[in-house]
Amino acid sequence: MTRPGQHTASTSAFVRPYLVTKGRTRPRHLLSPDTVLESGNGRAGPALVEGEYQQLVQLCRLRHRSVAELAGTIHLPLTATRVLISDLVDARLLKLRVTNAYTPTDSPAGNRPDRPLLEALHAGLVQLSDEKPAEASRGWAHGRGPCP
Repeated sequence: MTRPGQHTASTSAFVRPYLVTKGRTRPRHLLSPDTVLESGNGRAGPALVEGEYQQLVQLCRLRHRSVAELAGTIHLPLTATRVLISDLVDARLLKLRVTNAYTPTDSPAGNRPDRPLLEALHAGLVQLSDEKPAEASRGWAHGRGPCP
């Protein structure tokens, strides 16, 4: 049993991200776990030069990193890391790295997905959109996913 003022490990695991993000839970930028970041050339304000902010900038100066990799490295939940990264992107200390998923090569098809794969994906999406909402949620409730 804990006494007033005494913190347990599980309590501090929840309090720390709350304090680091100043209670914010939503980032201003849409950042998926695989979004790649690189260091920018902005200037840090007083609030962005210490702690986790400084760690994030230093890690991205060494090499490009994904949001998930940064979260794991600084030991913060993904959502809290996204909030901090959004602050750094706004200050131009970090930049979202835009990559071309499919670059042309010498082969006729390039690096693009093949047509049968795209047709199968399309058919699956059409099938999902035709299901009734109750049918779609029933599969998830049993841990099977929406497809039979």
